[in-house]
Amino acid sequence: MSALDYLLAGSLEELIQKKLGVTTYQKIEKRLKEHYGISVLEAIRDFQKMDATLREFFGAGADEIEKDFLENFVSLEKLKKDQGWITIREPKIAKLILESFGNPDKKIILDSSLTQPNVILDILNSGNIPKSSGYRVIKELLRDGLLAEKGYATTRDGKKISKYTSLFKRVRLDIHGDEISAQVQINAGFLQESYLLKVAQGSWV
Repeated sequence: MSALDYLLAGSLEELIQKKLGVTTYQKIEKRLKEHYGISVLEAIRDFQKMDATLREFFGAGADEIEKDFLENFVSLEKLKKDQGWITIREPKIAKLILESFGNPDKKIILDSSLTQPNVILDILNSGNIPKSSGYRVIKELLRDGLLAEKGYATTRDGKKISKYTSLFKRVRLDIHGDEISAQVQINAGFLQESYLLKVAQGSWV
């Protein structure tokens, strides 16, 4: 599962229900349960399953439906020429990014994991963040999709410990009155893993 797809999933689920209507949404949800045993939200996070189900209902028309969904969220015109920069227009996600980078501990954690993955203890130690609160903050960042697992380290006794890294390399926030958008540069590995960006562009980025 791509970290970027995880970040977008919750708001995209709301948009799908709004655009397709409750009845169609419920039919899609029922089919996903029958075929894969998963919810709509889970299918969006693993979008190939959502894509396959939409094609059952709409055939080739699923392409335009998916692009229409994603155009409400992200602008991809800068993606290739600007090395992974995209614009996130969805207000809830932009607000989440703003609030996370406005939280001192969250910003320290995200900044300390920008360039390379680290184990949790090293991330907390590098930012002088107490373990008592640091693990809770990291859990929140993982839940929201701003921090993601990326590889692992091996301890002296052979145990594997997960490493984590920030989804974004850089963030620019634009605030105009009550409207918020975020320009973000996605870490390269996550960019290549995103099935949603593949759908939005019509090919792998």
